[in-house]
Amino acid sequence: MVTYRIPFMLAAIINLIAGMWAGLIRIGWELPITPLAVHHGAIMVGGFLTTLIALEKAIPLKKNLALGVPLISALSLIMAIPGYYTWGLYFLMAGGIGLLIIQFYYLYKHPRDYSVLGMVAGACLLVVGNAMLLDKQFYPAAFPWWMGFVLFTITAERLELSKFLPVTSKNKYLLVSLLALFVMGLIILFHGFGKYFSGTALMGIGLWMLRHDVIRIGIRKEGLTRFSSIALLIANGWLICNGVLLFFLSDSVYSYDMLLHTFFIGYTFAMIFAHGPIILPGVLGFTSKPYHPILYGWLFLVQGSLLLRLVADSFLSTDCRRISGILTGAGILLYFITLIILVTRVRLRSKLR
Repeated sequence: MVTYRIPFMLAAIINLIAGMWAGLIRIGWELPITPLAVHHGAIMVGGFLTTLIALEKAIPLKKNLALGVPLISALSLIMAIPGYYTWGLYFLMAGGIGLLIIQFYYLYKHPRDYSVLGMVAGACLLVVGNAMLLDKQFYPAAFPWWMGFVLFTITAERLELSKFLPVTSKNKYLLVSLLALFVMGLIILFHGFGKYFSGTALMGIGLWMLRHDVIRIGIRKEGLTRFSSIALLIANGWLICNGVLLFFLSDSVYSYDMLLHTFFIGYTFAMIFAHGPIILPGVLGFTSKPYHPILYGWLFLVQGSLLLRLVADSFLSTDCRRISGILTGAGILLYFITLIILVTRVRLRSKLR
């Protein structure tokens, strides 16, 4: 294990816990540190996701300067401290720009790699989203761009991991066109007519991945490969669902909540669950990929809690919403705790040999 990497991973986990704590306050639980609640989205996207992705990309470069990027992103958590909100936004912005620079460096090294280009585009959308928040001080203005950041980054990762599959140039161009259509929806106006462009893109990308990703191959295998494939299947199902909601969801009290969380809990965290046993050991310097069937329990707990949340949103049930929040947080925490235990067990076994 490369011990100097542990603090950076801990910084991401602290942001994850803070973000989930903020989410519980927003959903109705009376918990201390209430200033966190306002910044739930920024903490989850900037403090957790950006830190995690930046760490994953910085480590292979073996440059100390690059490791400053995940640290800066993690420090955006200070926005929750009264009086430090603006400083937190600056860290958020600097972390996004730092990630963009790292991705541009990869593009410089691999100029014809579609997956790297997708990573660059995703980082650009992150910077735009952060800039929108800095300028307008209004989270709904930033969220669509943050969705684009996650969508482009994950899609690029999947292309990289599936590059050995025989996908024709025509189908690759189709995927690029769908991604461009999503961005067009952002530019036109995501919260207006643009949602139909972005919704079409999300449905198309989800269907494309179900057809051309390794899901159909992996689901017939065993162990970690099957688990990851099932998580990918769930994630793309939620992506399609999110596109459908953009088309048909009426303006109700919790409609925005449904849109955000089908994407960020349903799609994003299912993808994190699929990649976690690969990414976490890699970040910590292990070559092994830990797995235990209990991971299915945490995956289904989180996805079941999201279904409960959607039902609660539809029927305006505040009690069920609160329960769903606890279940989601528990599932995510137990997943990461399980991974840490599995990785630690592998390390101890390797020392005993």
